[in-house]
Amino acid sequence: MPPSSLVSSLGFRRAKLGADADANVMSDDDYIAWGKQSNNTELSAAEGEPIFRLLDEDDGFDGLFEVPFGLKHVKDVRVVMRHSVAVAGERREELTHNPLFCPAFAAFSLGFAIGLAQAHRLKHLGIRATLARMSRKQAELCDGWGVEIATYFLATVDEDGVFGKASDFDLYGIPHRWRLVADDRRLETFGLLKECVESGKRAAHAWFEDETADVPPHFLDALANFVDAYPNQNFE
Repeated sequence: MPPSSLVSSLGFRRAKLGADADANVMSDDDYIAWGKQSNNTELSAAEGEPIFRLLDEDDGFDGLFEVPFGLKHVKDVRVVMRHSVAVAGERREELTHNPLFCPAFAAFSLGFAIGLAQAHRLKHLGIRATLARMSRKQAELCDGWGVEIATYFLATVDEDGVFGKASDFDLYGIPHRWRLVADDRRLETFGLLKECVESGKRAAHAWFEDETADVPPHFLDALANFVDAYPNQNFE
């Protein structure tokens, strides 16, 4: 899956943000520099980590190193999405077997990645910062970072499956149609993918605020609604 194709967490500066006196506020430049340092730390400690194998094998993914905390976020997305798929397979097996599982999974993962990038950046804009208080530039940066994170994550899924290609099919009946997710023409017919993305964003913000927050129900609802909306449509 080409990195370009995918659905066309020191130095703080003290400042006052609204009513929040002495809130910890970090400039975009400082945040990006800090986030890149985090990537270097993650990579140094990642020897033997399968999730980062493609970084050594394909220089097309070098953009991930430019994403603040990108490597950490990729690991978080993988953990959360694996848990969500396991729960979906236990509760609604027919949904993981459905040929529309792959685009719904990809869209939710994209939303979750963007939501993580937003939530982490907001944490360093001020104690009570909200999406509405992000500048247009900051919002666009988070969108781009999320796309890079999700693209890399989905490339690992294309290579190795969610739990491994054999386990995906034997345990959950997941069809291996990940490369089709990179084809914009196939995705254009599914307008409700946007709802899966938005559901992923909301789940990421909730999980970032409280890591005990239950993400699988968000994924299960998004997947079920998407499948129900296209009862006679395939993905091939």
